[in-house]
Amino acid sequence: MKFLFEKLKSKILLLFTAPKGVDLRFQRYYVSTNSIYVLAGLIHFLFIFFFAIVGAPELMYFNMGSVLWFVLSIWINRKQFLVTSLYMCFSEVFAHAIVATIYFGWGAGYQYYALLFSTGIFLLPPGRIIQKFSSILIACIAFSGLFYYSSTHPPIYVWESPYLEIVNVSNIIFSSLFHAGFAYYFTWSANQAENSLENEHKAQTAFFQNISHELRTPLTLISGPAEIAFRKGETINNDELKMIVNNARRLTRLVNQLLDIQKITAGKMSLQTESIEVSKYIQTVLESFLPYSTKKNIQLEAIITTSELYVDADIEQIDKCIYNFVSNALKFTPTGGRIVISLERNESDVIVSVTDNGVGIEEKQLQRLFSRYGISTASLTREQEGTGLGLSLVKEIIELHGGKVGCVSKLNEGSKFFFTLPLSKNQTPAKFVPSLYKSRNQDLTEFQQTKPSNTNTTKINYKSGLHILIVEDNPDLRSYLGSIFTREGFRTSVASDGQEGFEMAIELKPDLIITDLMMPKKSGLDLIQDVRRTSHITYIPIILLTAKADEQTRKEVTEEGANFFLAKPFSDIELISIVNNAIKLKENERYLEKEKIKLQKLQSNFLQTPPSHWSSLKIDLIFQPTEIVSGDYYFFQDWGNGNYGVHIFDVSGHGVAAGVIVGMLHLILSSPDIPKDNPGNFLEHINQILYSHTGGYFVTGISLFYDTKKKSVQIARAGHPNPIYIQNDNIKNLDYPAGKALGIFPDAQIQFLEFPVQSNDDIFLYSDGWIEIANSEQKFWEGNGWENTLIESNRFPNFSEFVLQQASAFHGDNQFEDDLTLIRIKIL
Repeated sequence: MKFLFEKLKSKILLLFTAPKGVDLRFQRYYVSTNSIYVLAGLIHFLFIFFFAIVGAPELMYFNMGSVLWFVLSIWINRKQFLVTSLYMCFSEVFAHAIVATIYFGWGAGYQYYALLFSTGIFLLPPGRIIQKFSSILIACIAFSGLFYYSSTHPPIYVWESPYLEIVNVSNIIFSSLFHAGFAYYFTWSANQAENSLENEHKAQTAFFQNISHELRTPLTLISGPAEIAFRKGETINNDELKMIVNNARRLTRLVNQLLDIQKITAGKMSLQTESIEVSKYIQTVLESFLPYSTKKNIQLEAIITTSELYVDADIEQIDKCIYNFVSNALKFTPTGGRIVISLERNESDVIVSVTDNGVGIEEKQLQRLFSRYGISTASLTREQEGTGLGLSLVKEIIELHGGKVGCVSKLNEGSKFFFTLPLSKNQTPAKFVPSLYKSRNQDLTEFQQTKPSNTNTTKINYKSGLHILIVEDNPDLRSYLGSIFTREGFRTSVASDGQEGFEMAIELKPDLIITDLMMPKKSGLDLIQDVRRTSHITYIPIILLTAKADEQTRKEVTEEGANFFLAKPFSDIELISIVNNAIKLKENERYLEKEKIKLQKLQSNFLQTPPSHWSSLKIDLIFQPTEIVSGDYYFFQDWGNGNYGVHIFDVSGHGVAAGVIVGMLHLILSSPDIPKDNPGNFLEHINQILYSHTGGYFVTGISLFYDTKKKSVQIARAGHPNPIYIQNDNIKNLDYPAGKALGIFPDAQIQFLEFPVQSNDDIFLYSDGWIEIANSEQKFWEGNGWENTLIESNRFPNFSEFVLQQASAFHGDNQFEDDLTLIRIKIL
């Protein structure tokens, strides 16, 4: 019974809270309107009995419908359709006023309720001014009509005195109390929301200050030793190298946390669940942290009260959670302390906890510990050197798994962090996937003991298990080659001709192929062509051995895809050296390819889709990088109250360096402290942060601010191409000082231009890759059709397709030399 009561209580309280995901600024509107619907529904429920007693069945049935109508309004409001539910409420009130007037006349009092309720139209959120005043006007017209009707038509039911006076007086008392109570409640909820907004703003400000600090520190420790070594022409010593690696890992971990939070916030975090035996998993975690705990003289142990417990979880994401808990415990537990990782279970959950006897946490900090900006206070952060993101990420990940997180702590006594995971329904043995810590969380003491391999040696330390396919038609040479590589520790397979070699390559997928050129059935050249055309083996390095060592043959086989060419006769030392180099290069190529893909994914998380909800602007975007990582970057900002910002930046370069600077730009633009008064100050603020931190690279940029109320545009540019403004199919000149590029001068001195705009005007912002597209005569697109293409783009439904087709036609193909970013801003 108690459980049912608590559940009913929670459901009722839910009616007086805002739906999940509603911005703090609008929460009071949902809370207030839902409260009105609940109160109105209860009043109409009482009226059902009242009208049954006084003998007005029509009104009794009408109130039954009203109760259902308000229940529907509550449901719609919970689905975040605030305005729709409001108009449903008002329509019911108007209908009730009409019915009451027809049956009881003007004195029944319902018209007063309706008039009072109409003032509730001010519950509409900001930006609905026309709807607010039009609703009041309609209400006044409706009530005037009701008064005229009641004056010319007698009511169906006539109430005699003094009953009528009692009803009217009670109506006046009720309406006064209701309005006073509602005004107080609405003001209180507004103040609560404003206080929450202010606290959130302070926390976010501190959070971004901490982020800035957390980024600057490792960047300084990475760039400092490197710049000194470069300036002096010296190599980096082992201590400096360890420091660089440590801070690179720290920076990577921070960026990964930011990206994970962004994914979860955007609802894009998908779990790759599998069955995990938790006790084995805990043991693996313990082993991975033992080197560091031993170095710090901290006792690290596991207490497992039960085994053979299975959960369905994403092991990579759970690794992040347990890593956060244990690493925090190691950080805040003094030398000689003790940390316990324990595993327990209750009826339906597995409980994983990490207990330490470290510094502990103050009680006031526990309340916001797992929130997004929970420990984002300057003093606390400086002491702990953290951003507070880690624990928030743990909470988000665990809740995605259907579990809960918590912490129990006492200052100067220690803390116990724990999370729960639902037990898997299938408690049967499953393949255990080892923890990711072995590679991801390598201890620095282990790293210190690892010395760089001698690059002059012909031997490599990872050849064991590597597989080489030898394709040679001469049996003696096949045997000789096989013996060379077997002595070196390679696994080998042999084929007698190109056809057999190709079939074995498909079946075995070797790490490297060594082939002769001239062979029966299929030559070595045919084999190379077949391998390069077969997608799942095209990556395999190929070394060509041949007695035909002329320059033309070398050129031909290299063009077809041979990685190395070795003429017969050859030295076995030379052959082994080439094989080692081929494998090393391929490993490096695979690694770089994976890193590029990771960086591309990282950068793609920064890029936004054009906003479709801006009622006063229509945005079209073309973004086409020439490489995996782009040096172009764009950003859209909605500052509220009809003020918008659109920006394009172009980093002077491509690849990883450009990607890092783009990441810096994203963090700067995401800060709430970015100036919003004009685009000149906006770009100068960015320059102040970038200055001396771009490693010699510079950034050009253009920023557009649009004010919906004034219907005016402000534009500033820093070394960037001039925007194109089209009005009535005519280009209007917007030539004004460009300002200095960002990141290389301490003072950018950027001016801005302000001008009014009209509906259907187009403004184009773009990177210089467009105007530098050249044709076969080496003429640039700028001045040779570029502007006309933008004018004509309005006549085609697919803006992107039309512009890219015109660019390809001018250039001669669709492979461009530079990144391309183009944004069309249409004024509505």
